[in-house]
Amino acid sequence: MSTTDPLVLFGSAHVIGILLIAAAGIGLPLSVRRATRTRTRYGIGLAIAALLILQEGVHIWLLANHYDRLLSSLLPLHLCGLSVLLTAWTLAARSYSAYEIVYFWAWGGTLQALLTPDLERGFPDPTFIAFFIGHGLVIVGVLYATLVYRFRPRLSSIFKSLAALLLVVAVVAPINLWLGTNYLFLCSKPEQASLMDLLGPWPWYILSLAGLALVSSFVYYLPFPIADRIAARSRAKRPSPRSPEPSAHAGVQSDRRLRRDTARRIG
Repeated sequence: MSTTDPLVLFGSAHVIGILLIAAAGIGLPLSVRRATRTRTRYGIGLAIAALLILQEGVHIWLLANHYDRLLSSLLPLHLCGLSVLLTAWTLAARSYSAYEIVYFWAWGGTLQALLTPDLERGFPDPTFIAFFIGHGLVIVGVLYATLVYRFRPRLSSIFKSLAALLLVVAVVAPINLWLGTNYLFLCSKPEQASLMDLLGPWPWYILSLAGLALVSSFVYYLPFPIADRIAARSRAKRPSPRSPEPSAHAGVQSDRRLRRDTARRIG
């Protein structure tokens, strides 16, 4: 049993954890993209994938052996657990199909989990550390695939991601009934404060989440067409290459040749 103080939402430990993830998510991919060869870039992607799987296994072992959690409640069937697996596959297999799905799951689910973590204890409780490492690696992995592998979602990726999510819900709902679990928070809201508290009672908050997922997916897609438009305008403003203007010296020489040729023909 942990004696660590309860988690303080947006307390110093919480904010520092988010800032460290942001720094790693931006700094690592940018430094790798600029400084290393293709083989090394892929090797680092494999390392992140391995860390994702290792961390997930350690987290499950920790909760089962030291926090008396039932294994039936520790399957990777929450959105963040599924995102861990998909992010690892994206990086290890350089799978664009997996990226199309996990890009939106990471920003819509994992980021929300980091902002409002479903944790009872704060730092330095092992569950706090494992939670932020696992969720942080998903964010780092998705940014790595975007900035280093140069993957980017398409408009159709939004609907693929939502279709995959609905398929997961259809599979997980009967599992919840069978095991008495609450994966994807389909049966009740998280115990800790979260965005779901603003979306109405069960089951209406589930419908609200579906609508919110659709709207937020378009928001997370927007940076790419905006960047394309800015780049297109920048290219349009560049002056087109022109032929060099003839110099005055070249013009004088041309006139002299013309006079010599004319004099020869007359002579």
